[in-house]
Amino acid sequence: MTRRYDVRSGMMSHDPDAGRPREPLVPGWRVPRHTRYDYDLRIGDAERDAVMTQLREHFAAGRLTFDELTERIDAALTAKTQRQIDALMADLPRLAEAGTGSGSASAGPDAGRFLVFALLLFALATWVLIMAWMSRHAYWNGPPYPLGGK
Repeated sequence: MTRRYDVRSGMMSHDPDAGRPREPLVPGWRVPRHTRYDYDLRIGDAERDAVMTQLREHFAAGRLTFDELTERIDAALTAKTQRQIDALMADLPRLAEAGTGSGSASAGPDAGRFLVFALLLFALATWVLIMAWMSRHAYWNGPPYPLGGK
């Protein structure tokens, strides 16, 4: 017999839900791809845009005709739940997840190359300026400061 503590009454009581999965007991609790919450949640514009981008990539790869593309984009624009989106993409292979998520998190290899190039250019310019300053002061035999008014 499983018992649970009731916070409101401060008493221990028998737990009638012991052994049942927690998903139906806790609103919003979800285990990915195992509960009804994955597919019945409403989606937003970001999810619709991501699906339309994937559909365009499938069209560019030759997996969809133009008519199929327009039908599926129309359906994606009117989709309200994840289940409707999954029905649109069911017969298409999954694409790499590089296009989803935030753009700043996955800037790509070109941004890294640009950063390395900019740092190397900065280091080179600093080195050139230090060498110019050192050569100016290494071979100048005059006083360390200009003599004033005599």
